[in-house]
Amino acid sequence: MQKVSNIVYLYSEVMNYTISIMRVLVRDFGSEVDCIYWDDDRKKTPFVPKDENGITFHKRSAMTVQSIKALLDEKKPSLIYVSGRMDKGYLEVLLQVKGRIPIVSGCDNQWEGTLKNKLAVITAGNTYHKYFDYLWVPSRRSYEYARRVGYAKNKIIGHMYTGDSSVFPKVWHETKAQKQQMFPHTIAFVGRFAPEKGINLLVEAFNQAKKELSNDWRLVIVGRGDVQVQANEHIEVKDFMSAAQLGEECRNWGVFCLPSTREAWGVVVHEFAMAGLPVVCSDIVGAGDSLVINNYNGYIFESGNVADLKRVILTLMRNPEAELYRMAEASHEYSKCISPEVSAYSLLSVLK
Repeated sequence: MQKVSNIVYLYSEVMNYTISIMRVLVRDFGSEVDCIYWDDDRKKTPFVPKDENGITFHKRSAMTVQSIKALLDEKKPSLIYVSGRMDKGYLEVLLQVKGRIPIVSGCDNQWEGTLKNKLAVITAGNTYHKYFDYLWVPSRRSYEYARRVGYAKNKIIGHMYTGDSSVFPKVWHETKAQKQQMFPHTIAFVGRFAPEKGINLLVEAFNQAKKELSNDWRLVIVGRGDVQVQANEHIEVKDFMSAAQLGEECRNWGVFCLPSTREAWGVVVHEFAMAGLPVVCSDIVGAGDSLVINNYNGYIFESGNVADLKRVILTLMRNPEAELYRMAEASHEYSKCISPEVSAYSLLSVLK
């Protein structure tokens, strides 16, 4: 494999799945990765990355435009990846190196035909092309957005997001025999407690379904944030967990649900599909396009529609154990279409 010496990430909020891609860059290409990351109040989760073999993290609060430029001058990276347009300091640095180093930007915006989308097309020269040579997108909706803002097909790469394959696939392999015998009657949500995540919608739909069908199904909600979630005898609320903790916790779960009303992608869909959980998600979730097939490995419902989510939950509760297991197996198999390897190789495909 050809060596790719240095890669610099100008990043917002690092998560474990981001690092899983970096590890492939180090392992398969012999790269050294330097990642500047947000460590201030813009962070939405408590996760803090740590240096490891070939990967060095730099706190954004300790970096100025001048020191970022100095890092680029020192490392002479083969490629710069920037997580988007949200950091003006990053953009200022990129203007100084554009044309000398390939610059890839993440872009998970979805094309929805809104006024905001149409304005993005008009201003794309100054907001995208001025800074970025390539856009890295996760889904077909984001690909459509990238095309509309003027990027040629050979300037758009896919598979931007991936779950961490070092944690979740082994959950399936270690629990599938047990689940074939007795499938867990647990639906789980993992994410920020924010209005756009649709948590209260899920709680309402679940409570309605439980009133209609008296059974042993439970709901587990994991995370933290501003939305208050009401627990009861059938609903358990747990604090934020690391990827490793989730890998242990989800062994006892049956189904994963992401009921968002806004969700450009949703890495958790991939993570829990890897772990062999059938997935329920709203039709707004970008990852649903690539990782969920209705009636095959999960169900897709109309975003914001409590009655439609209740219908799906009732379907799950009425499904025979064998059907739930079949969907779990299908979810794990289907998850293999994306991996940290696929993401890393996609990123470096821009290098000739």
